[in-house]
This record gives sequence, structure tokens and C-alpha cells, in this order.
Amino acid sequence: MTKKIVNSIKYIAIFSIVLLGVISCEKDFQNVGVGLVDNDLFTTESETFEVVAYNENVTRSQISTSNPHLLGVIKDDNFGLLKASVISQVGLGAISFTDNMSIDAVILNIPYYSTQLEDGDNGRPVFELDSIFGKEDEEFMLSVYENGTYLNNLDPLDPTENKKYYSNASYTKKDLLYSGLFKPNANDTVLYVKRNFLDGDANTVDDTDTIKSATISPSIKIPLDTTFFRTRFIDQQNSGAFDSSDNFLNYFRGLIIEADGTDGALMTLAMSNASMTFYYSNIVLTDETTTTGDLNGDGDTDDEDVPVKTKQTAIFALSGIITEIYNRDYSQAISDIDTKLMSPDTSNGEESLYIQGAAGSEAVVELFKGLDNTELEEIRNKNWLINGATLSLYIKNQGDTIIPQQLYLYNYDYKSQILDAMSEASIRQFDGVLQRDDDNKPLKYEFTITDYISEVLKSDEPLELNKLAIKVAHSSDFPTSAIDTIIKDYSWNPKGVVLKGNNLVDTDEQRLKLEIFYTIINE
Repeated sequence: MTKKIVNSIKYIAIFSIVLLGVISCEKDFQNVGVGLVDNDLFTTESETFEVVAYNENVTRSQISTSNPHLLGVIKDDNFGLLKASVISQVGLGAISFTDNMSIDAVILNIPYYSTQLEDGDNGRPVFELDSIFGKEDEEFMLSVYENGTYLNNLDPLDPTENKKYYSNASYTKKDLLYSGLFKPNANDTVLYVKRNFLDGDANTVDDTDTIKSATISPSIKIPLDTTFFRTRFIDQQNSGAFDSSDNFLNYFRGLIIEADGTDGALMTLAMSNASMTFYYSNIVLTDETTTTGDLNGDGDTDDEDVPVKTKQTAIFALSGIITEIYNRDYSQAISDIDTKLMSPDTSNGEESLYIQGAAGSEAVVELFKGLDNTELEEIRNKNWLINGATLSLYIKNQGDTIIPQQLYLYNYDYKSQILDAMSEASIRQFDGVLQRDDDNKPLKYEFTITDYISEVLKSDEPLELNKLAIKVAHSSDFPTSAIDTIIKDYSWNPKGVVLKGNNLVDTDEQRLKLEIFYTIINE
């Protein structure tokens, strides 16, 4: 009985303590709430500041072997002519050369990026090519040369560093291996190889091989000069060039795949899966397991160790270093981009901003351009609580179609990330993703730079005000960690967009400007 009374008193005491805590907390919440809803203490306002923005030509982009690669020709009214060519090393294939070898074909195979649609007639798969820009039905010239420039992994000036390759480099073209008109073909899924040397007579076709990949998909198939490979490969079998991978890379320095013309299509290609394949015939000695019929004409089928011409294949992968050349001709544009890139108005800014990837152009942005140090200091002394800060860039011609899905903003002076790229990385608020209007037409890109402006306008030890820049966004631009602050100069997206700059009439609501939303404390 006594035990029950003690337990009852204990539970009542615990309940009382909890109840008193709840009442106390509720009172505290009520007191805090009174202060929060007192609108007389705070005022939320906004202000617009002038921005100066102008164009800058990007003369080169760094090329990474692992990034997407461009090949082709495209002409654009806004950005002129762009020609992209590929330079690639070729790895040593598993092949043993002999005097009896006869080359039927050497095929350069470069897969497209493609999507398989529903099967068409006769059950054949139908493909749609991805990442192709421009006029797919217009031919341009495609040529393949032996590369005469050695592609080094290490920087000759500093062997402790990897060598960097850029899109404006030059390479020595040696023997021409192929040249012809070309246009993309989504139906190019099968290769037919004529075998001419099985009976030793090059003038007759002994067989035709139908070559399909394990997973059928379209690819560029370029026949290369077989005489060149007879002379430079088979006839050099005892030179030591094929004894090791290093010897081979120094001897045969790869291929230059060059695009030329006045218009056409620009393709993003899967170079990591590209190859150069030898289709050849060679003498093989038969054994009992391979003998089928009377091979030597002696009247019996016991033809072990009989030399027989046999079809064989050897694959040389395009591997190692793969780089590119971007050639631009802005004089081919209808717009005034040539003038705007060569002579930008850095004082007043521009009416139009040209932004394009692949060694194209960027826009430099100067905030608070119209304010001197005294005026900027006066704003800092107001101790604004920055709620939001945005840069909105409206598209000049909503009819443009080949425009980037995303732009990127960074610190131009230091080629580094701005604060919001780090603080907002998880929610991607500041990224400048393309926004569309109610009719689904491209409208604008918007950057939220609240954290950056907050630090710049701090009254106590403010962040240094730097120039900013806007470029076409690439996956390599986004920070992956707190120490990943340097902007890499890779740029493989050829899309471009023309934006409205700041140097428009004041009544144009779509001109570039900085909008700041802030809260002030009423005294």
C-alpha cells in the first residue's frame, strides 16, 4: 500500500514539472512572437543599381580527353562560322604483321550519340541523332590526315605537370588518308567489307562481310588509304615501331580529323569509343580441328598444317590524348559581334551581350559602376539586411533556338567561384537556368547573388568588389567541394545566346540591372 502511494506521488511530481515547463515555454514563445509581428520595427524595401556589362572574346578553351568532343561546321547569324576538328592518338592494336598480309580495308569508326526510337520497316531499328546542331542535310568537307605532331602527356617546360592542350593549337598534317563530302546519317549502322585477297587475286571480290556492332547504333565510318598502311605499317614490321606502345605512339602520332566548309552541322561525338579497324587477310596454318574439305587439292581432307588465306580483324582504339581545334570566323555573322568583341565599350556597357561556348565569347559585368567609393561607403553604413539580390538577363531574340540551357556567373578578376556558388550549391538557386514565358519561348536567365552582395555591402570588413563574368555553363564549372574555387577553362558547349545589356533606354524594363531587396530597422 505504501509503495503504491509513493509511486502515485512520484508520477504526480513528474507530471507537474512537465506541465510547468510547457507553460513556461508557451509564455516565452508568446513574448518572442510579439516582437516578430511588430511591423513598426522593420521596413522591407528594394532598390535598383546600374550595371555596366560588355563583351569579351575568348580566344581558346582548354581541351580534356574525357570531355565531349566536337566535329563539324556550323554557321550562325549571330556568331558567324565555327569549324571544329579532332586530333587523337591511336593505341597499338593486337596484331602481328607478316609479309603475307593483305589489307582489305582500314575503317575509322566514330559513334554518334543517338537515341533508338521504335522499330521501322522490316523490324530495323530507327535512330535519332543527339547533340547535333545546324543543317544536318548540308554537306561539308571531312578529311583525315596522319598527325605529325607528337602529343606529350607531360609539359616539356615542367615535366612534373601534365601538358595542357588548347583549342587554338596548331598541328602538322602529313599524309592525306581520306577526303570527301560528309553529312550526318542516323541510318549508318552497318559496314560492308569486301574481301579481295582470299584467293590471292586483288581484282576479285571473294566475300563480303556485314559488320554490325554488338549493340547496333549509328556511327561515322571513314575508309582510310590502305596503301599508306601497307607502306607505313606492314612494311615497317621489323623497325621496332610496333614493339611497345611508347614506340608506336612516337612512330605513328595519330590522326587529324578535319572539318571544313561554309556551313553544315556540328556534332558532339563519343570519341571515347572511336577506333581504327584493320580488316585483312593473312596466311594461317590449319590443324585437324579447323580442316574442312580438301584445302590443297591432293584428293583427301587430311590437310593439317596447310597454309590458308584467312579473314582477320585488328582494332586500334583512338585513345590516349584526344584534343581539338576550334576555328572561328566572326566576319561571317550578320550581327555586329566582330566589332563588339574587338572593341567593347567598357565605360558605358553594351546594348547586346554575346555569350557562346567552345572558345566563343563571354560578358564581363561591373556592379555599382556609377558609384564612387564614398557613395558605396554610404550604402554600407546603412547596415541593410540583404534579403535578395538578382541579376536578370533577358534574351534579345526569343526566336533563337540553339541557345544554352544554363549560364554561369563567376569572379572575373580571380577566375574563381563567387560566394553563392558555394553556399547555394545544394539548391542551385543562383545557377542561371533558362526561364521561359507563358508561350514557352525562351525569356531570360536569372542569377541570385544574395550572399555575395551581403558581403560586399557589409559595413565591417566588406568583401572586395570584383568584376564578374557570365559564360555558358558546363559541368566542370560547378564546385564539388569547399576548396574547389577555381573556374576551369574547359568549354565544349557550342551553343550561344544574345542577351540585352545595360546600355538601353532607361524605360526598357528588360535592360540588365542589379536589384537588391533589403530590410532596415526603424529607429
